[in-house]
Amino acid sequence: MREMRVIYNPKARRGRYITQFDKLAEAAQFRGFRLSLYRLSGQQTDIERMLAGLHDNSVLVTCGGDGTLQMAANALVAKDINIPVGVLPYGTSNDFADSLGLTTDLDSLLEYIDTGNIYSVDLGMAGSKVFVNVFSAGQIIKASHEVERAYKDLLGMLAYYLHTVGQLPKITPFRLNLRGDIEESFNCLLFLAVNSTNAGGFKNLAPAADLSDGKLNVIAIRECSLSEMASVFFCVLRGEHQNHPSVLYAKIGSLAVDGPQDVATDIDGERAERFPIKISVLPRRLQVLGAKPSPHARA
Repeated sequence: MREMRVIYNPKARRGRYITQFDKLAEAAQFRGFRLSLYRLSGQQTDIERMLAGLHDNSVLVTCGGDGTLQMAANALVAKDINIPVGVLPYGTSNDFADSLGLTTDLDSLLEYIDTGNIYSVDLGMAGSKVFVNVFSAGQIIKASHEVERAYKDLLGMLAYYLHTVGQLPKITPFRLNLRGDIEESFNCLLFLAVNSTNAGGFKNLAPAADLSDGKLNVIAIRECSLSEMASVFFCVLRGEHQNHPSVLYAKIGSLAVDGPQDVATDIDGERAERFPIKISVLPRRLQVLGAKPSPHARA
């Protein structure tokens, strides 16, 4: 009997979506699957245990945000397992799922399984860890880590925006050194390596992103005045920041990134390894059920 393993974050949306599991169990059994659940504990042991016993004909389903999917992707790569992954985006941040047109509609996910609707997408690597959507660095990242869980549950992405806006005048630049596909050194306010079009709730942060081209989109905001930062922000909202004089925007396949040890780093909403760090791509490594190809994707 084929197995459907559901990886879920009990803290996402305060666990209210867990009532859906009975419907999922009924549908899985009807299709000849054995349903099994893995509850994320937030410990490193999750990577070792979450995929235990799965076979090549299994299906994986993640319930949570980008961070939940990122943990599953790390386990898939670490265990060298390549099976279809369904995404039910119940997190505070669902940028990766949003960029692929994925929703929490269970019937749609089941239809993707029935029809074998699978699209292979790239994954990013930051040091020894996989990320599905974004690696970021800067003092503004530290601000996002300080947002309390209850605040996020109540306001969603707005909690990040409100907290971050209050921190903007306090953000200090750091010296960023890039080597590889980009050769530059400059004072930086924020560094991002983005896989999809969306990050941080911004729909057009990397408007030319293609999840199957073996490239990541690098976005870095150079040191500038508060008024110039505001100008960048409004350009980002319109998807017109690529040519802003304070913005570095480029596609890369491999990049060595270095900066001060005390600069906060993040992958998909979770703390990442400190500088220096190597950024690279795992081309088309994740098989996603129901993902819509990017309009920039190659035939």
